[in-house]
Amino acid sequence: MQEEHRAIAAILNGLSRVVQDIEDGRLEPDYTLLASMIEYIAEMPDKLHHPKEDQIFALLRTKTHDVDEHLDRLEAEHRDTIHATSRLDRALVSYVQGGAASFPGFRDAVRSYIADEWVHLNTEERHILPAARRLFAANEWDAINADFVRNGDPWSGPDNRYAELFRRITLLAPAPIGVGAAPAH
Repeated sequence: MQEEHRAIAAILNGLSRVVQDIEDGRLEPDYTLLASMIEYIAEMPDKLHHPKEDQIFALLRTKTHDVDEHLDRLEAEHRDTIHATSRLDRALVSYVQGGAASFPGFRDAVRSYIADEWVHLNTEERHILPAARRLFAANEWDAINADFVRNGDPWSGPDNRYAELFRRITLLAPAPIGVGAAPAH
């Protein structure tokens, strides 16, 4: 789970930086880059992270009620994942179609999503993982880890799909995020 958090964090940090650089006029909008970052945000957690994470949540519920409040909120956020990422997609489409005049709506959608995602990830790191570490037996971790391995890692994904996506993002994004063209000044 922590490796997946690192992958998500890399994209969230990169997206935040790109949006800020566009707002500050240091970067011309690259809609392909923005779409690629949103594609990763929309696909990886839903395909790899949340199903495995849900197994951890279910097992925790059998062992303690101490984190139920956090689990309830996190599970509700998981159910809203498609809506949350759809809002990003719609905001990007609006930005592409409306140009600079539509940037504030896109920027606000990105910032809102990222703020919510940081809270979500921090809740998992601060409350859920410590409880799981404390309560799960070695054989339970073995089964969970086997599921993580079987489903692929967040950097490469099934059939190297995410590796290709990361490569595209890296090639499009300017330094220091990636190796793409230098930002416009």
